[in-house]
Amino acid sequence: MRVLGICDSQDAGAVCLISGSGKLSAVNEERLSRVKLQGGFPTRAIKEVLRLQGIAPESLDLVAAASRMTPSWILRSFPSIHARLRGGNKQFSTLLALYMTYQVLARKSRVFDLAEALVSKAVLEKKLKKMGVKARIAMVEHHTAHAYAAYTTSGFDEALIFTIDGLGDGVSFTVSTGLGGKVTRIFEQQALNDITLYYSRLTEFLGFAPIRDEGKVMGLAAYCRDYSLVPEAEKLLRVENGRFRRRNIFFPWSADKQIFQRLKHKSREAVAASFQVHLEREIVKLVSYWVNKTKISRIALSGGFFANIKVNQRIAEMEAVREVYVYPHMGDGGLALGAVYALTRPKPRRLDTVFLGPEFSKEDIRKLLLQRKLLFERPGDIGREVAGLLSRGKIVARFSGAMEYGPRALGNRSILARANDRAVPAELNAKLSRDAFMPFAPVILREARDGCCINAHKSPGCTRFMNISCQCTEYFKTVCPAVVHEDGTTRPQFVGPEDNPGLYAILREYHRITGIPALINTSFNIHEEPIVCTPDEACAAFQKARLDYLVLDDFLVRMG
Repeated sequence: MRVLGICDSQDAGAVCLISGSGKLSAVNEERLSRVKLQGGFPTRAIKEVLRLQGIAPESLDLVAAASRMTPSWILRSFPSIHARLRGGNKQFSTLLALYMTYQVLARKSRVFDLAEALVSKAVLEKKLKKMGVKARIAMVEHHTAHAYAAYTTSGFDEALIFTIDGLGDGVSFTVSTGLGGKVTRIFEQQALNDITLYYSRLTEFLGFAPIRDEGKVMGLAAYCRDYSLVPEAEKLLRVENGRFRRRNIFFPWSADKQIFQRLKHKSREAVAASFQVHLEREIVKLVSYWVNKTKISRIALSGGFFANIKVNQRIAEMEAVREVYVYPHMGDGGLALGAVYALTRPKPRRLDTVFLGPEFSKEDIRKLLLQRKLLFERPGDIGREVAGLLSRGKIVARFSGAMEYGPRALGNRSILARANDRAVPAELNAKLSRDAFMPFAPVILREARDGCCINAHKSPGCTRFMNISCQCTEYFKTVCPAVVHEDGTTRPQFVGPEDNPGLYAILREYHRITGIPALINTSFNIHEEPIVCTPDEACAAFQKARLDYLVLDDFLVRMG
């Protein structure tokens, strides 16, 4: 079968799977539109994955659409309204409260739930037909897509699956078991509960964009050890008997405002620290309850909430947890693949790669370099050349092969630099317009794992894709201070020769030269822009940031 998966909510995207061969292509709309977290119908992404697979729209057998009613059929019918709602999203908004309430009530009514799915299906069918797609469309429930994405790519035959996000088809939290390729939901909680608003409201209160900058709160929290505000956090979030405290549909929004008003005289760091540590404790209680209940110790996680790498670390550190896995594209941007797997039900296997996007020929790259009149050469051993430059303190952007699927740059659209120099982060922040308090992450030789990070053996599926933090060893704190956060943690990517041969070759040679097994690996983009997709975008970002060198496949470009 030739199956197309789509997500038309926030961070819209598409995947195309040719089952039998297992050939898979995936890309999100933001990389093509150049609008970060682009939502709505993923026209560009659909065209791109079909191009990558070399198939025509009319040859598709099935379309798997993630989410039955998120967005609702009204927003699917009027994309300009949907765009305005996403762009003006505020957690204290009455409009958002009404929308959430409608989703919850519609989910509770079988009639409304079915009507939403049928009308949404008709809306999507019309849009797909305009693109030449004639295949049958199946609507997949939001958290079912999240759960299958996590389970199917985990490699666990038996798993305990948690999905948490703000709102998806009226639900924000589910617990499921995975066994023999099938996911069975054992608990769900509607969206009007503590977790739905807790972290996003905090994000907005601290001056960041909700449903976008929650990671900045997590980064900021490490700068303070004052947890005296935990009692205030407890009023907003509590786990009881394996579920989040439930809120009345018409709960007084002003009551939460009053809590935040009392926090205004405290530093941002102190507020973030207390709320983050309280969140970690409550999630450990939540997971512990369900592990004890099911006796399943391998955990698979999905949903935008699990972009919180410190929460993931706390789960991995639990004695009752044998192994933890986070689906690499954990947010709504990864729903398209989850929807496909929910319908095709392949046997769970470890996800080998997320390099599923577009790649470009050497001839196209050469023509572009000539057109842009950039200074370039073609070394005989590009890995050795790059390692030498990095050892001399140069900053090198690397653009190679297929683009990563998901929010992390894992070497093919990355900026590399020395991790042993404390001055490098400030230099990169200035060049890339990054927030100074956000940490940088390392790429590390896999064979050096245990010497660099503590407890990393419990999360091999996370550390391949930078989805968990780990406590650093004293050795790593000493030799790589540029990638150690204020709390002594780092978010590692361990690389072996089978993961990314080109990146591994650079790292291995760099280790031979310097004796250091790690480099800074940050995403190749200017802050608040999507990661670069094409060679032209790579050249533009390279020149704008005035980096030292740019690798385009096996071409080496230097700043003139």
